[in-house]
Order: sequence, then C-alpha cells, then structure tokens
Amino acid sequence: MISQFIFPILCIVSIFLVWGAYCLPFSLRGKCLFFIFSLFGLAYIVPIGPFLDPIKILPSPLPVCLTLISAFSFFYLWSKVMHLSITLLFCVISIGFKPFRPYGKKLFLSRKINTALILACILLSGTAVYSTLSVPNVKTVTLYCKNLPPELDGYRIAHMTDTHIGPLFPKKWTEQVTDKIMAEKPDLIVHTGDIGDERPQDIAEHLAPLKKLSAPDGVYFIFGNHENYHGLSYWQTYFQEQKLRGLENESVLVRDNLAVIGAKSQPHYQTINFQDLLHSVPEHAFKIYLDHYPLRFKNSAEFIDLQLSGHTHGGTVLFLAPLVAKFNGGFLGGAYGLHDAKLYVGKGTGVWSYTPFRFFVSSEITLLILKRKK
Repeated sequence: MISQFIFPILCIVSIFLVWGAYCLPFSLRGKCLFFIFSLFGLAYIVPIGPFLDPIKILPSPLPVCLTLISAFSFFYLWSKVMHLSITLLFCVISIGFKPFRPYGKKLFLSRKINTALILACILLSGTAVYSTLSVPNVKTVTLYCKNLPPELDGYRIAHMTDTHIGPLFPKKWTEQVTDKIMAEKPDLIVHTGDIGDERPQDIAEHLAPLKKLSAPDGVYFIFGNHENYHGLSYWQTYFQEQKLRGLENESVLVRDNLAVIGAKSQPHYQTINFQDLLHSVPEHAFKIYLDHYPLRFKNSAEFIDLQLSGHTHGGTVLFLAPLVAKFNGGFLGGAYGLHDAKLYVGKGTGVWSYTPFRFFVSSEITLLILKRKK
C-alpha cells in the first residue's frame, strides 16, 4: 500500500532538491554533489535507516553526523516548500498588480534566498539535534481525577515513553534519565513503550540503568511498535532475564484501591476486550491503563480512570503536529478527558533514532500528580 506512493513522492522531492541545487552559486559538479547530499539525507530517514540499520554498525560519532545530514535535508525540503508558496503568492498578486510581476521570477531563482535558507537549515538542524539528544527536563503535570480515592490524593507517577534507547541514546543518557526520575521520589514508575531501537541483547549495556529504577508501588513497562520491529520475543526474554516487569494484557493490584493494567504490543487498529482485561480488578479500584497508542482511549475511557500513552512524540516538529494528531485520533500530547476518564500522552523522553530532531516540540520526563476533582 505504501510502496505505491514512494515513486511519486520521490519524484516530487527530487524536483524540489534539483531546484534548490540549481539556485546555488556553484559549478555543475557542486550542484550535483549538493543534490546527492540532500537526497541522501532524506533517504536515510525512511528507506535506508530502518532497513540497512547503519546506526548499529557505525562507530559512535558517525551516526550523529548522519542525523545532522538527515535533519538538514528535512528542514531544507520544507523551507523550499515555503519558498515556493511565497513565490506562487507573488505570482497570483502580480495578475492584478503589474509592479509585482518581476518579483515572482526573481524570488523563484534567487541565489541569495536559497543560500540564506541553507544557512538557516544548517543552524536549525544543529540546534534541533543537540537539544533532542540531550537529557530532557522533568515536566510536572497535575491531573484532577473524579474517581480518585481520598487516600491517593497527591499520588505521584513518573512517566517515560519512547526512550528509543540505543547508540544515540546510550548508557550515560539512560543513567541521567533514571537519576532524574529517582530524584522526584515517585510512588509509581511506568514506561509506555518504544523502549529501545535494537534487539535488547545488542543494547544491553545502554538498557542496564533501567534496573536501578524503584518505587514503592513498583516499576512497570509495556512494549510499543518498535519492540515488534526488532523482535518482540527478544524483548520478552530480556525482561524475564533481567527481572523487569512487563505487562501484556494483564493487571496488577498495587494497592487495595489502585490497579495498573498494561496493554499487549499489537497494532492500534486491533481491539482490546476491556471487560476480559479488567475481570480480576475490583470495581472500586482506581484503574491506571498503560497503552502505547493514545487512539485506544476512545474505547478504554468507559472502563478505566486514567490512560497513559506515548507513540506520537508530540508531532516531533511543530508544523507536522496537525497531521500526526489526525492519525492518532486527535491525541497529540498532554492531557485529555472523555467521560470521567483522563488521558495523558507523553511527547517522548527520546525519539526515533533515524529522526532525532525536534522543532518547538520538546522531549519530556513526566511527573504526574493525581488530585481529587472536587
């Protein structure tokens, strides 16, 4: 289904990049090299990265260089889309206003504008990659829940999601994330999927700090779509060996009045029978449901009190956020409500290793404080 769109998209992208290369004050060889360079950056994000997996085999500085190239190509492509939009606007205006007519062509072929866009994208890509690969701050969010028992008023949950641990988010990064979480002294720690971007046996060193996490009511993980990409059975085996608690369509009564329920890693369009999932959970218990996909909140809200999710990365870049929200039922990042239930969608503690750049969408470690709704 997706393959039928690859060729037309590639043609459109190539046209934009050829236009950008043509407007450079370089020789023909220089223009060709720039075109190949920028096209490779975009190919690395989708076709090359996931299938050939160069991050796994390259020494540590090189994957960061590749991500800088991919970030530059991504931002440059969208800057040329914006450039074309402004040029077309001038052309439309010039139909009724003759003084504007010379500016359309000048804008379209302007070397100064093209050079300025390249310099801006270089600066932007460096800033975006650096901030994304840094350890995120703790974001404190207060959620007012109608059915919260009085004994749980002020309950503290540390929420991680989409850490994508691996060569770009290595052991040192994971250690700093776990230290920040432990410093908050949460009652419960949860991770809502996309833990790593490789088989766990290949990144065991980088995953090791997760074992240091502890909380009075436990530490619970669920798996996301990326665990499926790299072999879910490997992750299940690793969790058993390391005695990490993964929940797969099961529930745990952590207190007499508090249950944690975790969804199995499966495509978001597959339905979950919540009545069967919750059959062993007392009716009076406050139900915290962990599901990688926020889209399922539309079905879960009738049965649970609080759902914690990830997957969206908050849209990653600001101008793509509406599109990401549309594919996730309108749930992008932050708190939502439906019936008497609450949903919190984390924007991601890390991000996918082949698109490690953000634009006005920051990573986060979330500290959720539950309060009774009066």
